[in-house]
Amino acid sequence: MVKFIMPDNLSEETSTFMTDVIKELNKRRVIQNIDFGALRMLATSYETYKRATDAVLKDGAIIEINRTPTLNPAQNAATKSYSQVMKIMTEYGLTIKSRSNISSLKNEKKATSPLGAFLGKKSRRGEK
Repeated sequence: MVKFIMPDNLSEETSTFMTDVIKELNKRRVIQNIDFGALRMLATSYETYKRATDAVLKDGAIIEINRTPTLNPAQNAATKSYSQVMKIMTEYGLTIKSRSNISSLKNEKKATSPLGAFLGKKSRRGEK
């Protein structure tokens, strides 16, 4: 079991999210100390996404800068952070689709294994 120390100044939502991520990765026994950098990036990207999204929801997607309607800069930050979060989560199998792809790859390898196919055929012959 790997223990990850959260970066400072994370919101409660991000801390809870990261705690759940670490638990899941530990449960699957796929996390190692070398993953700390990526997990730190996930935590900070998620926090940036959360803060930027909160700003867009509060102030709107269009704000006035020098009396000129302008796209809220937080929208750009939210979009970039969302992309980073999804890339990291996909890499670690933390999205629904990536989990199903990983499972299907494992099942596919088992089904197409020459040794498994040979042993499966051999045991069926012995049953007859």
